[in-house]
Amino acid sequence: MPNLKQNKNLIKIPEENISDKKQGGDICVYIQVTSMCNQRCVFCNRPPSLSRTERSVTPLSLIKNKIKELSYNPSVKRIIFTGGEPLMYPQLIDAIRYAKKFHFITEIQTNGTLLSLEKLTILKKTGLDIINFAFHSHIKTTSNRLRGVNFGYNDIIRNLKLADKLGFEIHIIHVINSLNYEDLPNFIDFIQKLSLHNLYLNLSIVVPEGWAWENKWIIPRMKNVKPYLLKACKKCEQYKIKFDISEIVPLCIVPGFEKHAVSTVFKVRNLIITDDYFTGKRYINFADLNKEQAMKAPQCTNCTLNNICAGFYPRLKDLYGYKDFKPRHDDPMKIINDILGNNKK
Repeated sequence: MPNLKQNKNLIKIPEENISDKKQGGDICVYIQVTSMCNQRCVFCNRPPSLSRTERSVTPLSLIKNKIKELSYNPSVKRIIFTGGEPLMYPQLIDAIRYAKKFHFITEIQTNGTLLSLEKLTILKKTGLDIINFAFHSHIKTTSNRLRGVNFGYNDIIRNLKLADKLGFEIHIIHVINSLNYEDLPNFIDFIQKLSLHNLYLNLSIVVPEGWAWENKWIIPRMKNVKPYLLKACKKCEQYKIKFDISEIVPLCIVPGFEKHAVSTVFKVRNLIITDDYFTGKRYINFADLNKEQAMKAPQCTNCTLNNICAGFYPRLKDLYGYKDFKPRHDDPMKIINDILGNNKK
């Protein structure tokens, strides 16, 4: 049996970070309900100091206190319950029900393997709005290797279809890594064939932290990812799939799709990410990233997009150096206007 400890340190989000309406949009707050997980993803960005055998749960009373605190701020619209695997949290339904009492949009981030028609029906009746499915490969052997287990592949696909039939908004989180980046265009074809009705796709470049940094082989070179990522983005537009690319995305690897690059969009719009991760506060101000979060290459000063580009993960330099990042010479104002919606006809 795992050693369950109560996580009594729910992260305190500074009031100025959730109340400043100048940030330009609704505020999404992540609440980690448990660090337990039924998978062993080789690219997980949890720090390796967190034992795989020692797990914790957040007391429901603390979750309710946080939700009630957030309810006093009209800028907070969404609450996202995360883990670990939130479906392993025994009081998840109670937490969602309490959030709906205050009319929040509610989401869960799940690997999708523990869902069923019965659970999905209960979640729907409780008021859950959005399910974020972690789905990293349409190829079973690759999927199992990435997730570190030999089960669940068929369950993920089945539960995606069931959630769609029940009317959930579905977000698919696809972490781009060394094992799957060449399959990106075919993955988009696969997703299109699922014919999901209310879909949003997040193409997430693997974060070189936690277990991903322990398994450095899983972190690809940006120049290798670029052609496959661009083909995938073109297919998303062709199929009219809503998508973004996250988190720290250098603009020299996404030419033509800059308005989908989360770090540039958030930088232009002055948005901030704050998560309630188990190991402590995760705070990213894209307009003022610190040297641990992002860096620039010397040649970036020659790039016309330098001021709106967030840069790249610093650890990529440790692995591959600077040469993958090529200065661009196009007009940044077109990109800024696209992001702000000023180019609409």
